[in-house]
Amino acid sequence: MEHEYRICPLCEGEFTLSVNECPDCHVGLVSPSERPEPVAPEAFPEIAELNCVRVGPLPWTRALSEKLGEGAIPHRVEPDRRSESEGGIDPRRFGGEDLYGTWVKSEDLEAARSIDRLLFAPLELEAAPDAQGDEACPACGAVLPVEAMECAECGLSFG
Repeated sequence: MEHEYRICPLCEGEFTLSVNECPDCHVGLVSPSERPEPVAPEAFPEIAELNCVRVGPLPWTRALSEKLGEGAIPHRVEPDRRSESEGGIDPRRFGGEDLYGTWVKSEDLEAARSIDRLLFAPLELEAAPDAQGDEACPACGAVLPVEAMECAECGLSFG
């Protein structure tokens, strides 16, 4: 055998030759030369071809992106620099924070809006939660450090 190790074709973990199955993925291991070629993802359209689901501060955008991902809804998140006349939101509405838009394809718009309504129903959407210099959890409003990946109060993950 030309290689001294095997890999998992799913997670690409490396294992000794004595291991036959990935303990995490539960699939048979292969030699590196047998690894399947990765399939390039379909190119996602530019924002001009998409529909905006929500514009808001980073914690809100993270929460929506996570829920859309859980629902297998492809989406694009980018800073929103549109003027109000172009459909953007005045950043002063959110205390001058940078705002991000979450865009989806037309065929996914209704499903994305449904997820958005469920996620943000408990919030008063007239203003961003007061983060007092940091950020706030979009679900419960708890103050979070900027680098937080999960809310300590309600457990919402910002993966």
